[in-house]
Amino acid sequence: MFFTRVLRTVSLCVVLTLPAGAMAAADHPAPLLSIAATDVQKMDPALRAFMERVWQESPAMQAAEASLEAARARAEGASQPLYNPDLAIDAERSDISTTTIGLSQTLDWSDKLDAQSRVARREIEAAQAEWLQTRRQIAAETLGALARYHTARQMVALAQRRSELMKGFVDTVRQRQAAGDMGAIEGTLAQVAYSEALMQQAADESELAEAEAALRAVTGLQTVQWPSLPPELAHPPAQMDTQLIESLPQLALLRSRIAAAKARVELAQREGRADPTIGFRAGKEDSETLLGLSLEIPLFVRNNYKAQARAASHEAVAEELAYRELRRRILAELQSTLGRFQNTARAWQAWLGAGQAALVEQEALLEQMWSTGELTATDFLIQAKQNIDTQATATTLAGEVWQAAIAWLATSGQIEAWLGLPQQVMESPER
Repeated sequence: MFFTRVLRTVSLCVVLTLPAGAMAAADHPAPLLSIAATDVQKMDPALRAFMERVWQESPAMQAAEASLEAARARAEGASQPLYNPDLAIDAERSDISTTTIGLSQTLDWSDKLDAQSRVARREIEAAQAEWLQTRRQIAAETLGALARYHTARQMVALAQRRSELMKGFVDTVRQRQAAGDMGAIEGTLAQVAYSEALMQQAADESELAEAEAALRAVTGLQTVQWPSLPPELAHPPAQMDTQLIESLPQLALLRSRIAAAKARVELAQREGRADPTIGFRAGKEDSETLLGLSLEIPLFVRNNYKAQARAASHEAVAEELAYRELRRRILAELQSTLGRFQNTARAWQAWLGAGQAALVEQEALLEQMWSTGELTATDFLIQAKQNIDTQATATTLAGEVWQAAIAWLATSGQIEAWLGLPQQVMESPER
């Protein structure tokens, strides 16, 4: 791989003056990220299986599924008749014995059941959207943490090679000092460079530990071998497709809430309409047979339910405005994440196209000048350090490309498609 080849070349510059085998670098090749010209990508099944396992074991996903089941249970209850019949039995014993039995039923005259069922259906749609939003959020956080972990891992491998290189440089300078070819200042400089390399290695190892801890926190897993990210990314689109936002679960959630709020307005209005109760009685009074009919109509003189209808209407307006605000913010976020993805991908391609070749040329010149004695120890150290720092910058840029790509996939709702999983799309409810 490129990073490995660069380090081995730089290491060779020092090995020229060292005993054979004194600078054997560890083999930790870093994957080279490339930007594909097409949208066709090969996805590692291990990464897909890993993501499905994270979803399966996530308490947040389990909570979202429980909320969805609760909404379905409420919808089932909302579809049942509003009123049960009433049974009344009356017995009176005096000079005249009277016994009656009656049955009464309140009628859903204003069809409150239909409005109530519509509210429940919209709540199911909202719960489904929340479930999908949770699923995609977990995927985005997991992939982001995975990208950070692999970037930190590559930085640690680079820091270890830097330390090995500086250790070899210290040994070489000491050998030349013993031979009288170098003075004390070169030895001090070499030791300072080696100490700096060890400090950088410690810092990178700490970052790796934090990145792995964050990955464990996001996934809830204690996996020893974390899956790799694919070595190739699709080229970012040249322009943003605004239609992508229509299927986002965040907006689907608010659309369902708007529809539910409007259904509550209708329900509140129907609550202000009287539902009559019809009753039938039969019995005996001594030897006489009694039959009776009754009609009860509630009088909304103390509470006409108009305040509840107004409140529901204002809530519907609030949900509508929240939807417009969120849509505006998501559109801006889409533009921002796509721009970031385009910029980082462009910078990475420029590095692969020109920076890589320039660095290889620098390596060849550095090796030649060091072997012929045209470079002092100080000059060589500066050049070698710059070479490694450039590799560290490139590694950081590769991580930024990954973070930008994941942010774009998450914002545009394409994570499942990128993973090669069936993409679940929320249908817009009837407005």
